Amino acid sequence: MMKDIVRGFTIKNYYLAEIDHSGNEEYRSNMDRWSWDIYIAANENSEYQGKAVAPGKGVEVPWTPLGGQDYLEEMMGMCQQQMTN
Repeated sequence: MMKDIVRGFTIKNYYLAEIDHSGNEEYRSNMDRWSWDIYIAANENSEYQGKAVAPGKGVEVPWTPLGGQDYLEEMMGMCQQQMTN
């Protein structure tokens, strides 16, 4: 397990997620799969933050406070938003 420190937060989990992306919902043949490196970190007060990077795409979700029940699902939603921008 990684023990990196991020502004007082310790990285607790690392995930490699593959998320399908289609540039235009009308054209499913344009489906593309993006790989994302997703990091979940926490501090001693059980506050969680997440960050994600899509290698080779030049897209990143910066460190963001997380508040949902499923931190990975929350981060994957943010990644999907970045894919549509």
